[in-house]
Amino acid sequence: MSFFLYFSARRVSGNRAALMGSLTSIHVQSRPGYQPLDIRPLVCALIFLAVFAGCQGGRYYMANRLQELGIASALGLFVLGAWRGLFQLDLATWKDWFIKPICLIIGIMGISSLAFYANYGGNPLFSFFSAREFLLAFMGPGIYLLCRSGFPLTTVEKTLRFTLIALMLNYLIFYFTLDLKSLFFSSDHTLSNLVTYDEWRGFRLKPPLFAIMVALMAALIGLGQSRNFLTWVVSLSVLGIAVYIWSIVMFRSTLATMIMSIFLYPVFLSSKNRIPIMVVLFPLVILLMPVGFQVMLDLFLGSDGGAIRSKAFALAFEQIPKHFLFGAGEDNAYGATYQDIVAPYFYPDDIGLVGTLYKYGVVGAFLYLFMHFKIWARLWFANMRYVEEQGQINPLLWGLFMWLTALAFNLVLNPGLAYAQGITLASTAFALASLYSR
Repeated sequence: MSFFLYFSARRVSGNRAALMGSLTSIHVQSRPGYQPLDIRPLVCALIFLAVFAGCQGGRYYMANRLQELGIASALGLFVLGAWRGLFQLDLATWKDWFIKPICLIIGIMGISSLAFYANYGGNPLFSFFSAREFLLAFMGPGIYLLCRSGFPLTTVEKTLRFTLIALMLNYLIFYFTLDLKSLFFSSDHTLSNLVTYDEWRGFRLKPPLFAIMVALMAALIGLGQSRNFLTWVVSLSVLGIAVYIWSIVMFRSTLATMIMSIFLYPVFLSSKNRIPIMVVLFPLVILLMPVGFQVMLDLFLGSDGGAIRSKAFALAFEQIPKHFLFGAGEDNAYGATYQDIVAPYFYPDDIGLVGTLYKYGVVGAFLYLFMHFKIWARLWFANMRYVEEQGQINPLLWGLFMWLTALAFNLVLNPGLAYAQGITLASTAFALASLYSR
């Protein structure tokens, strides 16, 4: 009898999609005129909130409390996608996009909080929730499961494009309405951190940088291949807004990496036929990497505050061997913080990949590099497949690919995927690329 029950259960779990379809058809037949619930408005709202808040669109008001709503929206997408996928997808796919993300995200948060507890004491739960921005990564698996369960991918892309535009307009509204000088000198650090200042650029409101990068490059390719007047006007308008914001913030190194990515695309990345060229030139790239790194380091250290950065790097390398494997861990505001521990010498978030190595150890740094390359490779393959099948470039997919390529050039100095903006866009990019790679 037990064998019969086990065999029956296996048959049911292996045919969940058919079972769900049968139950739905029976339900509809028993209730004439029945209309299933349309979840598209809910999903679009959750995507908008998760991306808008994850890209720091709410940092200008309520002390960025909107990020908590964004995290809740990302979790909502994940739960909704997992529930629908449970009945409509095969078990292997569902496990890949439900179990693995949970293990990865909760593992990062848990290990980093326990590492800080082991090194400096305190309550590990505080450190765990201090790392809650990693929960934004649940957005990508949620989108993937929903789209595999029948949600239109085009609707997701339209929502993402609308959100990127909203982020740029939101920035301009607050740039023109806030008193940046008063904010910069405010005693409230949540307000003073919104503004940066130097002599030649003046007071600048911190932007949703990664969202602007994606929007700018997506608009650029959209403008180049637009086939009707309306698309051309929209692409030109988005490009104009992004360029105007860039004239305000003037991030030179980021702009340089974007230009490098755009020029390298037609040479190495625009076709699978370029792979032999990449293989041949790879040893040369390895040889030139130390030179390129030295040039970037000279520019980085030669800018304003370069001497301070140089000293911070040296001090960080002295501290890293003390917490080599799992790093110092995730601090929290209810116990010892990095401002108390190492701020007189350096601050992890200000020294790029070296700070990531100090904070998460060699295991965390390796995981970061692995995930960056994995997402980049998936985006490249998805772009190639889309071009082969459609005969043109997908602007959003290409913009995300160029953004991650540009980020790779500045990887040592700015590991952006370890923070809310990068986590949000990278998770979304991986989901879209996986959907287009099927």
